[in-house]
Amino acid sequence: MAELIKIILNFSERAGEIARSIRREPKLFSLLVEEKGESEKNQRFTHDFKTLADVLIQEALRHYLTQMVLDGNQEAADILADVVHSDISWSPEPELIEKIPNLPIEKLGIWIDPVDSTGEYVKGKTGTTQGNIYSQGLQCVTVLIGLYDRMSGLPVGGVINQPFAVFNEESKSWQGRVYWGVSHGGINIHNVPLDTYNTEDGRPVLVMSSSEDTKIQDKFNKTFTVLHATGAGYKLLVVALGYAAACVSSKGSTFRWDTGAPHGLLTAQGGGVVIFKQLDHLTKEGKEVLKICTRDNVSFAEARNTTLRYISNHGDTHAEVLSQHKAQRTVAVTPP
Repeated sequence: MAELIKIILNFSERAGEIARSIRREPKLFSLLVEEKGESEKNQRFTHDFKTLADVLIQEALRHYLTQMVLDGNQEAADILADVVHSDISWSPEPELIEKIPNLPIEKLGIWIDPVDSTGEYVKGKTGTTQGNIYSQGLQCVTVLIGLYDRMSGLPVGGVINQPFAVFNEESKSWQGRVYWGVSHGGINIHNVPLDTYNTEDGRPVLVMSSSEDTKIQDKFNKTFTVLHATGAGYKLLVVALGYAAACVSSKGSTFRWDTGAPHGLLTAQGGGVVIFKQLDHLTKEGKEVLKICTRDNVSFAEARNTTLRYISNHGDTHAEVLSQHKAQRTVAVTPP
């Protein structure tokens, strides 16, 4: 199934190049922004946008460009056509190709977020770091492609493309990075160089949105150093990279297309994602997880290992219903 992964990786990089090109070309950027309607808007944000990049990346996956998006602008159309049809080749690392397991293609579903953290994409500013984590800026923008088994709901794999990962001062251009993982049939592979980052006092880092309730942040600050970042995909990516030990989202503003790709990547690493709703009404074990993880004196290792055991025992309801994409309250954890 290396060919399937290669196709998805190639598409993710094509999507990344589309995102970079639209930011780079004034003719394209002038067509960029349309504010979402009330039914589409994330209720956390006063202004929420969908962009030409969102639309084009989705349609590029179907090999289709609409004249409505281009609005008759021939010069813009020519620029986009060059990007969409450019020769982009991005293959899995040679040492990993042979390890990719056979995937049940006929059972696979795909969640795509063409441009996650659209607000930062529209602003177009370079971010600043806290430790290894960007709190905002183009570095927080990601293209997310998640694979899951439609029958079981289990995550099968994920690709996260970071189009604006590094700014090259010499060429004055952005370079991207691609992270991917596959988890199926007891085989887990990924290309992520896991790092472990702690603050100077040795406390593990927890990443969350700055809009989280201050009482929740204060509680976590007893055990963790809490850092803020924007973009659900990016926050989960820094967990996968080991820059943060965990990510918590207590508000219902995270959707399946946000978590699909990073969930697949984290699962391939031995980590995972828990939806709080699963713990509310399921089993005695689920309630015990909440009790342990919210104790004032709980150590990070105990909370993480308890959560990972729960993930291992209960799997995931990532696709309870194929069409369901309700907002989630989630916690993501790294492998031990």
